[in-house]
Amino acid sequence: MSGLDTRALLAVAEAAVDEAETTFSAAVGAEPEVIKSPGDFATEADLTVERQLRTLLTQYTGLPVHGEEFGTVLPGEQPVERIPADDMADGLDGPRRRRKNQTGTEELPETYWVVDPIDGTANYAVGNPFACILVSLVHQGDIQLSVTEMPLLGKRITARRGHGLFVDGHPARPMPPSDPGVTQISFGSILSQRRGNLPISYRQDMLNEIGKSYPRMRVTGSVGIDLAFTAAGVFGGTVTFSPNLWDNAAGILAVQENGGVATDFAGNPWKPGVSGLVAGEPEVHATLLQHIQSVPIGTAARTAQDVMDRGGIR
Repeated sequence: MSGLDTRALLAVAEAAVDEAETTFSAAVGAEPEVIKSPGDFATEADLTVERQLRTLLTQYTGLPVHGEEFGTVLPGEQPVERIPADDMADGLDGPRRRRKNQTGTEELPETYWVVDPIDGTANYAVGNPFACILVSLVHQGDIQLSVTEMPLLGKRITARRGHGLFVDGHPARPMPPSDPGVTQISFGSILSQRRGNLPISYRQDMLNEIGKSYPRMRVTGSVGIDLAFTAAGVFGGTVTFSPNLWDNAAGILAVQENGGVATDFAGNPWKPGVSGLVAGEPEVHATLLQHIQSVPIGTAARTAQDVMDRGGIR
């Protein structure tokens, strides 16, 4: 990859996270400030941490930043003080989202930062430590580096494409082999309606089906931690339902850099806008995918073939 020093850029990302971590830790337990949709909210800390990360990352690198709370902001622009709804966001989050230039054509940056200031906001708001800061860098559609910072757990997981996974600055241990008696599987939101639009009944059926092979299922409430713990071998695998780049980018690279596999529910490379991501140690991933594909989606959300064709519901 020409023109990008990913080692230096990872150092920049970690330095920005170091500064933002202070803000994050000081406001644990913050009350909901902005209601984004039914069942989804942001605290003032979400907004403050994202502004801080945007300022630092742009100042140090000159690259645009795409985040959960303010969409994509190019260098020199000011974040719009609103939460981007689906009809107002941009093309980095899948086919529903578009950013137009003055000629009316879609304009997406070649290289940009992706930021989720607080992943697991509902946990954060009540003092549950399963919340994290996610920062990653995307170049020409490929995730090149990532930082998953868990301030309340005292843990940091970083990855750089082609250079492996690191936990608290040390090379990660290899992913452990599958052992149904021990292996834990993290599972995404079972009841939440906001993570894509896969029906609750389908998710519950999927949970029951996966439990036939892996009865030790866990629901943490943080996609970022689920994927980071999978990459580090705490979980053998994870199934999540978020269609958003900011939730998934950091963890996808982390899993891949420690020898794991991350795909959509059809087994294809995950893309923004698809409500379905399965990741894990290769054998675990294969078993999870087999279970997922055996579950009929029912009539509540299109057809099973549509899910198979598209790897999830957009």
